[in-house]
Amino acid sequence: IWDAVTGSLLITLSGHTYYVNACDFSPDGTLVATTSNDRTARVCNAENGTLLWVLEGRHALAVLGCVFSPNGKRVVTVGNDNKVHVWCTETGECQLIIEGEHTD
Repeated sequence: IWDAVTGSLLITLSGHTYYVNACDFSPDGTLVATTSNDRTARVCNAENGTLLWVLEGRHALAVLGCVFSPNGKRVVTVGNDNKVHVWCTETGECQLIIEGEHTD
């Protein structure tokens, strides 16, 4: 995580075992989610980099993107397996899976 004003490195997040594809900050800036080709997403404390949740076991292929809900209580991940997962940021549990072929 880089300081947007000074350009200095603040925190290095680690743990993914393959390419990182995307990241997103929660609306209040306290959490950061990352996704990877290792089929996982991770949610960390944005202030100190502490790992809070490894969101795994649901995507069969690479996890390509993520976005927080407007209230920060959920993070949505999308995978190369044509599945969208909705995760609770307070428990790390998957709350919903949306499946289907996308046409665009």
